[in-house]
Amino acid sequence: MRKGDLPGAVATGITRLLVTVLALGGLAWSAAMLPTSWRQLPLEQFSNRITRGETFPVDRLEEKLRLYRETSKLVRCNASASHDMAVVDLAIVRGQFDASSKTDAALERGRNTVVEALSCLPSDPYLWFSLFQIESLRMGLRQEYLRYLDMSYQVGPNEGWLAIPRNRAAFAILPALSETLQSKVIDEFCLLLRSELYAEAIEIFLGAARLHQAQLVKRMDSVPAKNRQIFAVQLARKGIDARIPGTSVVVR
Repeated sequence: MRKGDLPGAVATGITRLLVTVLALGGLAWSAAMLPTSWRQLPLEQFSNRITRGETFPVDRLEEKLRLYRETSKLVRCNASASHDMAVVDLAIVRGQFDASSKTDAALERGRNTVVEALSCLPSDPYLWFSLFQIESLRMGLRQEYLRYLDMSYQVGPNEGWLAIPRNRAAFAILPALSETLQSKVIDEFCLLLRSELYAEAIEIFLGAARLHQAQLVKRMDSVPAKNRQIFAVQLARKGIDARIPGTSVVVR
């Protein structure tokens, strides 16, 4: 084992992270159909849709980024522009990673994009999470990279759509995290329930968090009773009684 590598106890989680959570901060949903006037759409709109999980053809993203750089008056370290360009550029990198064998070059480019953007916007949780994923994919999951995941939680503990891929990735390697960071991950799952993202929460509960369901159930007292009941009912429809406190369900 190389210095800095994580112990074999988390090998399953590492594999899941590297193979199935190649999202670079977004969810790999079905490709979106762009309107004919896509060239007129603001870059921010592309960035927001990518963050919410949509994917776009790489060639159109490349052209959009090129047009933006050619027609916009770029100001160094403009926070909004740095974020939006990084998100779009990372989506391009992801598309190249998926479609090409040149993974090292794509990941190196992605790393450079994130590091440059973070130099202007160190409070961006999406970028810290992306850096954690990219470095883990480039070099393998190492202890020093966990601080990037920790930074993502520190600067953005309640981040809406980012919580979905971040929570999935974090649960896949939960034993490798500090107790403090584990607690943040569990709190984030409860946030999904409070935000009524039940389908996403169930997917994580039965997938990446499968081995940690007992810890989650213990923390669900912080979730409103109505949300807990809906979550329990939806699990019951799948034939699962998770024994969530304060709920009553009939499992058929």
